[in-house]
Amino acid sequence: MLGLLNGINFEITRNQQKLLKSNLMSGNSPFLLLLLPLIFQIIFGIKSVAERLKLNFSKVCLISILSQIIVSFVAFKIISRDLKMRSGGQIRCGMPLVGIITLELFLIIILLVIILIQFLVKKYYNRNDK
Repeated sequence: MLGLLNGINFEITRNQQKLLKSNLMSGNSPFLLLLLPLIFQIIFGIKSVAERLKLNFSKVCLISILSQIIVSFVAFKIISRDLKMRSGGQIRCGMPLVGIITLELFLIIILLVIILIQFLVKKYYNRNDK
């Protein structure tokens, strides 16, 4: 397959096509996927604390914690599949997997801290209302 990049012709092999397609399909998507439950908790947790949402705070927290666990497994599988595809079917180095597990644990801790802060704010608002 011939392509044109800044007026320079170059040839792309089939392996490079697969790698390019893999990068376009996954790329940063596992990392963005890991942030979705955190963003959900921040947005809907604030709305729930302010009582502008029909879901109560405990349901919002449960949804975000469960989705963080599920998304962590999905992101791990995506990165593991990409590593296998890039290395010819066998993972040669597991450091990217260790990195994603560490990032997942860090994001779960951040999620729990955000939930704790939102809970304390809700408790403070309820105490002032009485």
